[in-house]
Amino acid sequence: MRSLRFCLQNRPVFKQQIRAVLRAGMGERVRIMFPMISSVDELDEARGVVDQCKEELSSENIAHLSNPAIGIMVEIPSVLGILDDLAAKSDFISIGTNDFIQYMLAVDRTNEKVSQFYCPHHPSVLRGINQVALAAKRHGTGISICGDMAHSPIYAEFFIGIGIFTLSVEPTYIPIIRDAVRLMNLDEAKRKAQEVLACATIKEIERILKISG
Repeated sequence: MRSLRFCLQNRPVFKQQIRAVLRAGMGERVRIMFPMISSVDELDEARGVVDQCKEELSSENIAHLSNPAIGIMVEIPSVLGILDDLAAKSDFISIGTNDFIQYMLAVDRTNEKVSQFYCPHHPSVLRGINQVALAAKRHGTGISICGDMAHSPIYAEFFIGIGIFTLSVEPTYIPIIRDAVRLMNLDEAKRKAQEVLACATIKEIERILKISG
């Protein structure tokens, strides 16, 4: 019970936050992203709260931002079946890899009994990320990657190879990723990404990406 789920069940708190963002963002380029989206209904409901806040601020003659970009964070596997619907309604998409991996593989990485099953390069994880990238491209929706996978040069080459060029990383990782990207060849990244996506096993992917098993 967190993120958007909490917000939609606690409307006064949610509206207070949205109103604050709209007021503080007056005259600026502001993006509002909703985490933990699992359905189009939730996105519509959240957008409705933003619209309601804009209407209220207008009626109160309070200066505010009228056109924030609205986006979603992809973390829950249920969205894979409705990606086109979500991409068509979103200005941008960010893939939250940490939770996406956990929910995709039914693994709590903080639980030592199952943490060994947490595998960023699982075929389903990488194919799922590619599905999101393809849907974003079809609808002209901006897309980025965040989470631990964005910190790795190995995965950065895969992301670039499938057309994701925006990586959200902590400042300490910027030099590492920047240097790795400078050495990449786009055609080679595309070729390797397609080779990886064709793999059915984790071991095959580890061989191609040179990951220690």
